[in-house]
Amino acid sequence: MAMMKRLMGITLVAAPLLCAASPSAFSLTDTQGRNHTLEAHQGKWVLLNLWATWCAPCLNEMPELEALQQSRSDLVVLGLAVDAQSPARVAQFAEKLHVRYPVIAGNEAMARQFKARGYPTSILFDKTGRQVSVTEGAVTRQQVENMLR
Repeated sequence: MAMMKRLMGITLVAAPLLCAASPSAFSLTDTQGRNHTLEAHQGKWVLLNLWATWCAPCLNEMPELEALQQSRSDLVVLGLAVDAQSPARVAQFAEKLHVRYPVIAGNEAMARQFKARGYPTSILFDKTGRQVSVTEGAVTRQQVENMLR
């Protein structure tokens, strides 16, 4: 975790990196006990946002992601907390920020499977489950809306 905190000292440009459009897979269980996979959300865009409870830019972008989730029926936002907090603690953070999208209590090992180099990192999957972009640094609702066009 110390290494990731050091990475936060580096300003990451919030520019999407286009990815090879190959199918991806994951299975994540949220703080409510519901399992999330790309297959389960097929037919919808999926935005997987990797964040940490100690990361100010992460916490600042969460209300934007909540507004985005509420405005689009064709999008699922999933928040993966990577700092190994208990599910109850992660749920408290989300509740405090009025976030209703599913949040997952994860750890750095989970983040490594997504090749995150810092936080926040947002990974966008298209309606077929293909990874189409990675954004390092905070994103806004408008940036994601533009990517969905």
